[in-house]
Amino acid sequence: MKKIENCADRTVTFYKRKQKIYNKLSELSLLCGADVGFLVYSNSGIPYTFGSPSFEVVAKRFLNGEGSSSTSLPQQSNIDVQHKEKMEELCKVYNNLIEKVDAEKQKGMAMAKSEAEALPVKKDELWRVDPTTIKDKEVLKQLLEKYEDLYEKLCDKVVAKNQIENAP
Repeated sequence: MKKIENCADRTVTFYKRKQKIYNKLSELSLLCGADVGFLVYSNSGIPYTFGSPSFEVVAKRFLNGEGSSSTSLPQQSNIDVQHKEKMEELCKVYNNLIEKVDAEKQKGMAMAKSEAEALPVKKDELWRVDPTTIKDKEVLKQLLEKYEDLYEKLCDKVVAKNQIENAP
């Protein structure tokens, strides 16, 4: 971090940072509809304030313990009802989207299973199926069982062939 050499540099830095904070507080107030109050003292002890709608209004509300904004109680109640209705509507939209996503997942799983079952696997051509292309675990288990059966049959044939060759 750059070392500040003199008082003038510190003053310039303070004013730049103070202005950036004011801009962010103003944006917060406008975008969120929030009442904002900010008080800062410079190194020389000079107070600087920012407030929306004004620092005095926000400070009085804070000191009096008032939680609601400067709107009247009926207006605030109407805003709360509208907010609740909008939240319920958004929850319904969200739940509908979740249901659609779940339905698509189920549909995708069903399609993958049917594709795996529809693999053109003839009894004598099990070795041609690439297990890495199969996504369904049940189909993989069935394929493993078929591989094991094929292995046993091959072993039996080798044993039988060896017995024939070694016969007197």
